[in-house]
Amino acid sequence: MKIQANGISMNYELNGSGRYFTLIHGAGDNLNAWYNQVPVFSRHYHLLTYDVRGHGQTELPEGELTMELWIEDLYALLKALNIDETILLGFSMGGAIAIRFTLEHPEMIKALILSNSGGLMAPVRRSEEEIRQMESRRQAQLENIKKEGMEAVVRDRISRTFSPGFAEKNPKAVEKYKSVLMQNKPEGYLRVMQRMGGAATPPDLSKVGCPTLIISGENDALGGQSGRAAQEAISGSQLMTFPTGHYTLLEEPEEYNKAVLGFLNEVGLR
Repeated sequence: MKIQANGISMNYELNGSGRYFTLIHGAGDNLNAWYNQVPVFSRHYHLLTYDVRGHGQTELPEGELTMELWIEDLYALLKALNIDETILLGFSMGGAIAIRFTLEHPEMIKALILSNSGGLMAPVRRSEEEIRQMESRRQAQLENIKKEGMEAVVRDRISRTFSPGFAEKNPKAVEKYKSVLMQNKPEGYLRVMQRMGGAATPPDLSKVGCPTLIISGENDALGGQSGRAAQEAISGSQLMTFPTGHYTLLEEPEEYNKAVLGFLNEVGLR
């Protein structure tokens, strides 16, 4: 479905009924990445998924993509849908949006779930050489996307973000996820990647006041080791670590869903 919010047409879906629960996907994904979660969570909640600007079918006008803009988009979307309070779950880049949105609009967030977002919330200390290598890899990926489109994203992501051996053992799951990636436009992801190159000031996690669950993967090369640092910074938060790579929601969907619903039940939101 489409709705005008913050001056653009935003693509979203609502499923289920009851208390609102909003999911924010990661960079390069879109609302269809939640295919293992929507059927389960919508049995208990009024579930909102949407395409973050730069992804899927949400309009992408000219102009720089910024964290501030993504936060404004989410606020405008919630207001357009008459949602005043919601549970918020952000995956990867979506977690970075979720944590900053919660800090700016704490009155709207009943509980916060930060999934595989450690490196964006509490950045890992890296050597200058590691930083150079990461930037070199990012620039190489940008060039590959210009030449090959989303095929380059698929190739890079499958090789780097899943646990060792997962793709070989679960080809159907990987093919389904590939189909989600291929729904995005290369020019949109290029602009997201260009934005991701800039250094961002970490949010003050100590100011988070709502119930918070942090999910991380033991084999997550994109910042899984900083989940503990985030948990220590957010008073009263819980940390659950899975034997997965970056995509815990795809590698262990049943356990992932059980963990999220169990946490929400524990804090009285089911």
